[in-house]
Amino acid sequence: MTGSHPTDFALLLYMAGEAEEAERDLIGRHVEACERCQVSLDEIRRVDAGFRELAETRPSRPDEDGLELPPGDPFGKRPDFPAPRKERVTREIADRALAASEKAGEKVAALLESARGAGGELAQRLRSVDLSEATPRYLLLYALEAMGRRLVEDPAASLRFAKETLDRLRSEPVGGPSDAETMVPLAMLIGQAHLLAGQTSNWTGELEKGREHLEAAYRSFLESSDEIRLALTEYHESQRRSFGGRPAEGLVLVGRASRTFRTYGLEDWIARARGAEGIALSLLGRDEEAAECFRDVTPVFESRGMWTNYVSAVNSLGTSLARLGRVAEARREYSRALKKVSRKEYPALLAAIRYGLASLLFSAGRYAEAAKAFGQAGAVFQDLRQVGDALMSSLSEIESWARSGDTARAFHRLEIFRAEVDRREALDPFIVGQLEEALSGREPDFEKVAELRRRAEEILRENLRAASG
Repeated sequence: MTGSHPTDFALLLYMAGEAEEAERDLIGRHVEACERCQVSLDEIRRVDAGFRELAETRPSRPDEDGLELPPGDPFGKRPDFPAPRKERVTREIADRALAASEKAGEKVAALLESARGAGGELAQRLRSVDLSEATPRYLLLYALEAMGRRLVEDPAASLRFAKETLDRLRSEPVGGPSDAETMVPLAMLIGQAHLLAGQTSNWTGELEKGREHLEAAYRSFLESSDEIRLALTEYHESQRRSFGGRPAEGLVLVGRASRTFRTYGLEDWIARARGAEGIALSLLGRDEEAAECFRDVTPVFESRGMWTNYVSAVNSLGTSLARLGRVAEARREYSRALKKVSRKEYPALLAAIRYGLASLLFSAGRYAEAAKAFGQAGAVFQDLRQVGDALMSSLSEIESWARSGDTARAFHRLEIFRAEVDRREALDPFIVGQLEEALSGREPDFEKVAELRRRAEEILRENLRAASG
């Protein structure tokens, strides 16, 4: 209870019939007389029903469609675990593990803060970590997991944290059995650091680096006998393969991961896997099925406050609906999303929604509206100092204004873009000159403009990545 009201967790136990008898009676009497708690309980029931419905949805069985991974694939099948350890985790070790994990949780924020700086503070802090003790191991594990949840906000910091942690772990001598190794195996920490590097590389589009890290994570989690983390790695590898042009393989992997999530009742991850299934189906040209996946998960993500996943699902749903010719429906989904995502709390996610809406409008030939939406997304990216995203939004805005017939505004935005890339030395001036030439004349060459825009985006990504590395 908090004050005079039950906590949400207490209400959840009450709703599930798992509360102690005395507490159940107390909560029952309270809820009957408290309108606020009745509303909370109804909301908990609604969210729980949504998860149960999603969990009962028949998972994809790619093998039934004749899909399989190629021979020799590192993810070819879920490996068998080594024989269980002979030693039994005693009550004493369990109590010490709980105390160590709670103590570690109090220090996570300070360690994460050191990852934001560009200096050597993070490396210095990591060198001071004594991995012969359990608390520092829990600290590293929780910090790596936390960085994974916030990588959208600062992918460079997430990748730096993963790499610095791997450097620290590689310098740790391999020791014999110990309580710390029983609680948090070193292989688990190595795997979690590789997993963070892999998912961050996926996010930034460095898919080959992502492959190396995710394969290393898979090997490490096998060594630590961690089935759930193996499934998490399969989930991220599924996304990497889908975006890398191998969505059929992505469908195989996410189906396998989803079955593990269902076995363990990991409701958040069941929803994430359903979204990844939608991405693979969309890239296979099965947009009706993909749209169904995205519609299943958007209300779940919204109800759980999983806004990064929510925005990804909305953008993917918009893409599938647009390909199905249902542009007005897609636009309504974006309008709803723009009202739900707070600019103050989640500016990067709001920019991603605006960029997705702009892309939809562009594909529908609504070029003037697309130009404004690209401009709005670029402004937010600029405020966030996400230079690459801001510059690429500018390129799309320029092309959109040109296609709308407003060449004067296109040239104005091009001059601003030219000054910015010159200042940062982020793009060969020759390409900007070619873009200007393609836009000139009575009839701009839009095919060439589109080609140059795509080429410029690739170069920008590479140059800015090299500068940040």
